[in-house]
Amino acid sequence: MYHYLNGKIAEKSPTAVVLDVNGIGYEVRISLSTFSCLPSLGGAVKLFTHFIVREDLQALYGFATEEEREAFKLLISISGIGPKLAITLLSGVTLPELKRAIQERDLPALTAISGIGLKTAERVVIELKDKIGRAEIAAGKELVHDANISDQMVEDSVAALVSLGYTKPKAKEAVQKVLKGTGGKKISVEEIIRAALKHV
Repeated sequence: MYHYLNGKIAEKSPTAVVLDVNGIGYEVRISLSTFSCLPSLGGAVKLFTHFIVREDLQALYGFATEEEREAFKLLISISGIGPKLAITLLSGVTLPELKRAIQERDLPALTAISGIGLKTAERVVIELKDKIGRAEIAAGKELVHDANISDQMVEDSVAALVSLGYTKPKAKEAVQKVLKGTGGKKISVEEIIRAALKHV
């Protein structure tokens, strides 16, 4: 019903935000990961949404990225995991950490999250192992970089090196070396690629 909402933050807490969209206030439930991405009150933000309607519930859930929303949809498709527990999971670990836990069958990492028992953790691993792959973790979010360099710029740089014939691990390693040496300066994708070519 709602694909995304674009508006200003009227209220916010670690679990929910009220988004003012052209004078209408939408209450949107969020994860801690999304909360950490929100601007201050009055700031503009775009949230990707998922609307859930049940006999006992009508709720709008919002996510900072489409990737997190897709993970939420996969989680609630698992028997025994409802929206509240899915948000708890996405709040307890970052998306890359969740993917690694699933791929490496790291049950302790999942059961460490409040409300997640061993049986639930096992279901998450079994049902999502083939749906959430390590390869889906965006390179931009994996690599450490300064705030003035976007995840997309990093992903584009890695993709360009791979298209030039370098392996993905080598490309990531080279880009990471460049990012560590920027000293906080703004740098373009072209400059990242040129500098990375000296490291591969």
